[in-house]
Amino acid sequence: MVNIHDDDVAVAARQLIARRGQAARQEAEERVAELGRLARWPEHAIAVRVLTAVENLLDENRP
Repeated sequence: MVNIHDDDVAVAARQLIARRGQAARQEAEERVAELGRLARWPEHAIAVRVLTAVENLLDENRP
């Protein structure tokens, strides 16, 4: 398994949100689904962590 630090996951999530805004959630979901279909499990695990971070950040900023 690839060991990615939580700080790196958070940076990736913030960068995705900066580029895509609210659409970051959908893009991250699509990436998770794609990697699952391809059975690329190490990358899938990281993508799930990024998706979770994106969701948490977007929910924190929800009015």
